[in-house]
Amino acid sequence: MFKKFFRRSVLWASAILLLAIAITQLPGRSQEAALAYQKGEFAKAAKFWRKMAKLGNDEAQYNLGALYSAGTGVDADEAEAHKWFLRAAEAGNPAAQFEVGKTYETGMGVAPSKSVALLWITESAEAGYVPAQIELGLRYLNGAGAEKDLVAANFWLSRAAGSGDTPPVIIGKTAGGPCGAT
Repeated sequence: MFKKFFRRSVLWASAILLLAIAITQLPGRSQEAALAYQKGEFAKAAKFWRKMAKLGNDEAQYNLGALYSAGTGVDADEAEAHKWFLRAAEAGNPAAQFEVGKTYETGMGVAPSKSVALLWITESAEAGYVPAQIELGLRYLNGAGAEKDLVAANFWLSRAAGSGDTPPVIIGKTAGGPCGAT
């Protein structure tokens, strides 16, 4: 009796775990969204990314924020863009952390706060996001948005220059599309 109950419990637990993994990953949806974006079907991409974003996918949250920020495939909405960037940032997405910093800097969809902006940009830079490292280095170099500190400026600009990484694409800032769309 106990053996039968144990087997069923293990079977159900395994099935639930596999379902949870499949739902959160949604690899097909991610590819479909990127393909739709590449084809210029922005509303369709937004639909896919919205579903994934609601399930906690940080790349989809970032991409949805980028769409709302640019008004691509959805009506432009700064507060909605900030909301999705913030969710992705809180999940540890460095590109989203940088965008959240910029929203606090400019007051896009949120009350402006230079100190909160600096915190998010620093977190992004520490995670290795090159645009944030450059931004932080320039802030310390010029004393704009941070206290002038040539040692810190040199550190961040050198780190960015030595990374060898190509900065990820951000809608409206560089050519291309959101994460996953090349």
